[in-house]
Amino acid sequence: MRIPLFNMLRRSPLENTLKHSEKVAECAPLFVKAVESYFHGEREEFELIKEEIRDIEAQADRIKRNIRSHLPPSMLLPFPLPAFFAFLREADKVVDCVKNSLYWMSYFNISLPSEIQRDYLSLVRTVGDYLGLLPEMVRRGHVYFDSRMEEDRRSVKNIVREIRHREKASDDLEKTIIVRLCATEEIPPKTFFVMIRLVETTGDIADHLENAADMMRALISR
Repeated sequence: MRIPLFNMLRRSPLENTLKHSEKVAECAPLFVKAVESYFHGEREEFELIKEEIRDIEAQADRIKRNIRSHLPPSMLLPFPLPAFFAFLREADKVVDCVKNSLYWMSYFNISLPSEIQRDYLSLVRTVGDYLGLLPEMVRRGHVYFDSRMEEDRRSVKNIVREIRHREKASDDLEKTIIVRLCATEEIPPKTFFVMIRLVETTGDIADHLENAADMMRALISR
């Protein structure tokens, strides 16, 4: 009888990776709520959520360090270690970008035309909506590495495709906002600069999630 490779390990490294991805996804609804609070003028609520996300980012960093420090080079793994670390790094950058987006917003009071504000909120909600796919992707990866069944491999590939598809939608929104910012002459230079950085940093959330999905695809390759 074939014994799944992960059963030869005392503990799968993807177990803590799942905890890390769940911690990253925990930021999604908070990120949306923080941005909504900001534009509704609820700055105290915004600051509280910003600090909560900073705490979550610190917790995710601790989990990541724990994963890296408890993977001896001699451990038998069903995937290349560099690709695994690349996946972990990209997943960790997701929460970094969430935190950094809120820090850009906190530097001064951003006042925007209603259509640009609406588009940015749409970008935030779009990105926040599919951050939950990260832990689901890790769960499916864990199932595949335990079973090595083609059906489970296809399940991972399906969620990778879904993440890529959604990243394209968020990328289109990002470009739309930047075009509108450039076309609106009444926006002050400071607001223009901060918004460009803010939109790019928010878009990076989706980019790093897609990069993590690409690394997961590499991990399950044959």
